[in-house]
Amino acid sequence: MPLIASCFIYFALLLLLAVVSAAETAIHSARDIEAQLLAAGEGAVAQRLRAITANPFAQLHRTLLLSAALNLALAALGLWMVTGPLRDCGWNVWLSSSVIFLATVLLGDMAPKFFAARNPSVVLLGSLRLLHPLRNVLDPLALLVDRTTDVLLQKFVTRHIKVRMPVTRDEFETLVEMRQEQGLLDSDESAMIHEALDIEALTVRDCMIPRVDLPLMSSEDPPQKTAAILEKSSGRFVIVYGETPDSVEGVIDTSAWKLANRPEWRTLLRTPAFVPETMPVLEALQHHLHQDGQPVLIADEYGGLEGMITRREIADWLLYEAAPWHGETSEIRDLGNGRYLLDGGTRLDHLYQELGVSLQEDGIDTIGGLVFNQLGHVPKQGERISSDAADIKVRRIVRARIQEVELRLKPKPAEAASAG
Repeated sequence: MPLIASCFIYFALLLLLAVVSAAETAIHSARDIEAQLLAAGEGAVAQRLRAITANPFAQLHRTLLLSAALNLALAALGLWMVTGPLRDCGWNVWLSSSVIFLATVLLGDMAPKFFAARNPSVVLLGSLRLLHPLRNVLDPLALLVDRTTDVLLQKFVTRHIKVRMPVTRDEFETLVEMRQEQGLLDSDESAMIHEALDIEALTVRDCMIPRVDLPLMSSEDPPQKTAAILEKSSGRFVIVYGETPDSVEGVIDTSAWKLANRPEWRTLLRTPAFVPETMPVLEALQHHLHQDGQPVLIADEYGGLEGMITRREIADWLLYEAAPWHGETSEIRDLGNGRYLLDGGTRLDHLYQELGVSLQEDGIDTIGGLVFNQLGHVPKQGERISSDAADIKVRRIVRARIQEVELRLKPKPAEAASAG
């Protein structure tokens, strides 16, 4: 092969390698691809670009395979040129190999990647026209390489060695942050992923129905009273206790009781599972909450009844965290001028997150429990308590339970001084 023909082939392969290297970097760092997609409209090019953004790893697999093949071809051709035509023309072997190596690295790798990092969408649009027709050849080769690799790993790697190590939480969070910086994830998507990761730290106490809101029934009550409690229960499950509410005898499903034509309640009494309040939600789902109609009771550190949880409570909690509803039935309603209407079961930590009001007290979880604890008796409508941060007024009481309270924020010292 004459020197001119070999040089022409070499520069053609080098140009193709530059395009592949630029496309590889553009796939990793496409920051303005959404704007380019909008400008591209709904044509064939736009559809291909959307296919890349939907699954960039498939296109990346093709570019890596083509890049490896081109590098191998360039290495073989460069070695032949250095030891053959260039040496016959009087070129020093070491000098010619250094020139070819530097030209390959600069023109085929560094310069294209630098340009692609600055203009990823432009590179994608340009390289797409060249690389897309090669898909029919590259995809079968990529599939063959994957299968061959799996066969070799299964044959030569011992079984006790893990071929694919699981990704840790820190590694996954780092990957999410990298994708957000590269523009492949927006801030809302990143926040959603982090919220999903936070489920690992969620305990049953975070999602439970607190004891104060549970429908309770004494096993010593007369039949007429028990039937009335089961009939009028606001929740699906009624907890039956013995001498005290901490002496739980079982749980009755009121829906099953009504469907069975209201039989004697003891025939439907079921013994639920008890779990500690610190148990992770995922563990409770895996071991105890296999069905929708399966409640789990939560015990505190002393063995007393703390609350109850079902799969529905967990789903409600997750849905509220993902898309909180601020309508008329939300826990915290803004009445204006620093006044808020709160549900009696509003958690104090949730109140702090939403309004920045710290009303934390040892052993107290809800605003209703805080009012009960400070008053020391069942409050009447209109009774008040006060703290450094807010005034709280009882708005509604139902069966010795606080249903609604009104919270009025006190002005901060700096605000009060400026107002004066």
